[in-house]
Amino acid sequence: MAETGRVPSLPRPGRIIFWQPIPSPHQEAFLESVAEQFPGEVILGVERDLPFDRIAQGWRTPEFHRVRLVDISDPVNHAALARHGSPESLHVFTGFFSHPLVWSGFHKLKSSQARLAIYSEAPEQPWHTGWLKRLRGRWLAARYAKRFAFVLAVGGVGGEFFETIGFPKKKIIPFGYFLPAPSETADTSITPADGLRFVYCGQLIHRKGIDILADALGGLPAVGWRLDAFGAGPLREILEQPSLRGRVFVHDVVSNDQIEEKLIGADWTVLPSRFDGWGMLVSESLRAGVPVICSDACGAAAMLGDSPAAKFFRSGRSADLALLLRAAIESGKTSADVRESARSVARRFGADNAAAVFLLAANGGGTSGHASSLPWMPFEAAHGRG
Repeated sequence: MAETGRVPSLPRPGRIIFWQPIPSPHQEAFLESVAEQFPGEVILGVERDLPFDRIAQGWRTPEFHRVRLVDISDPVNHAALARHGSPESLHVFTGFFSHPLVWSGFHKLKSSQARLAIYSEAPEQPWHTGWLKRLRGRWLAARYAKRFAFVLAVGGVGGEFFETIGFPKKKIIPFGYFLPAPSETADTSITPADGLRFVYCGQLIHRKGIDILADALGGLPAVGWRLDAFGAGPLREILEQPSLRGRVFVHDVVSNDQIEEKLIGADWTVLPSRFDGWGMLVSESLRAGVPVICSDACGAAAMLGDSPAAKFFRSGRSADLALLLRAAIESGKTSADVRESARSVARRFGADNAAAVFLLAANGGGTSGHASSLPWMPFEAAHGRG
């Protein structure tokens, strides 16, 4: 299959346009940091407002002060953004594999002189449909990979996916979703509580591994711990089974901006997902000074290295998760040193760092293919872990 075009030799951009399906709170801090550090215009074009199902999961509509938000479902707006095809424009596409207005924006710009890039997770790839997604990805990469200057690949699974479908490794930048860095003087004191406190925040569904979590909890001692789960979904009843009563407490969904409050006094958060492109709870937890136990199918796992603030288990193995939970209980309350280690990791993952890395790539800098040089990648071997 012939490839369409190559990356033009371009000056530094004077305008950056992000094309996305929805305005995501997971990208709010990053995009605002880009706009703060970038001297030109930053535009976010979205297909639609935040959908009801996301709001029901606790997502809130982001507030942009420096980024200009544009509704690309309006054909006039869509055409106006697509006309920015000069060498001074950089267009970054999220979801163009599956979202028609983002795809059509790329289609209009692919033969322009503008610089193009991708910011994307890997799609979920269950055994019965994953091969079809990879096949389509290989077709797209074979035809268009040389047209993109770089790929911001979310999580370890994102990097693996884009490399597997044919994007050169030197173009792939291990990336994620980023929050404001915690303060250097954040309080690391331990809130008193009886026994060890675990927290889970998210959907109570199969993909999130709620059944795996319930199985693991069932093998723990009867005393000395509790788990607070915040969320909704069809597997809620698994966590409310009689054998877990008095130790597992299921609460209603909380919004993104309330999660840190719910983590006060927590010793560990738990994310047992079968698949998570990133796993935002990891970022939220570390920023709050709470260490994480997560499956290696969470994209963020690839970037955490050997920090004492992160423990990993093989996805789908409830017995392995139970061992980590039991070890945490036996070790006792999380220390101030471990909490500070969590915040230290979160500082590396700060939105300001992410924006600086992005702008270095946007200006033709050499971050691609050098994972160990990134603030959130303490060593190259971490790449691909998730």
